[in-house]
Amino acid sequence: ALASKLATHELLEFRRISAYVYRCNKKWSQSIELSKNDRMWKDCIDTANESADEETIEDLLRFFCETSEKECFCAALYTCFSHVRPDVAIELGWLNGYHHFIMPFLVQNMRQTYERLQVLEKRTQPPKEEDAQDQIAQTYGQLGGFGNGMLMLENGGGMGGMPGGMPGGMMPPGQGGIDMSGFGQAGMPNGMPPGGMMPN
Repeated sequence: ALASKLATHELLEFRRISAYVYRCNKKWSQSIELSKNDRMWKDCIDTANESADEETIEDLLRFFCETSEKECFCAALYTCFSHVRPDVAIELGWLNGYHHFIMPFLVQNMRQTYERLQVLEKRTQPPKEEDAQDQIAQTYGQLGGFGNGMLMLENGGGMGGMPGGMPGGMMPPGQGGIDMSGFGQAGMPNGMPPGGMMPN
């Protein structure tokens, strides 16, 4: 209500307040139209940039081309740079002969595109040959150590990697070991008892 009342006020500053109220309420088109009527070009450009709406900004650029406001056209390209499509800027500059006025925009756009490509190339470039060889060697070393451990468990089947599966690496008789049952009984020297026990 306040904005609509002040829109037709006789004093310029009150009409600017009306445009500002519309702007705060995100009524971009009403705010820009009021500023256009009062030829407040900076207010138009700031409102269009705050809207971040491509259609609103492009309409303002076309308005500046129709009214031959070259400097305002260049200022709008600079202020709304992030929201202006490059093809629209080039088209309007070509149709209206504003080649010199769109050149700062094109230079900045090319610089931004170049920086983005540089970042993408650094992210996607293959590793250096030395780094790749070190990484491959490290990977093989880890796989080799893990494989050796598995082989010891599979071949040993028991504690300590010894064959036979007996604790302490001992083998049961009759499975490829030496039969020691004949020793340590009658033929043991010094009359030692069997089983390696000490006499009483």
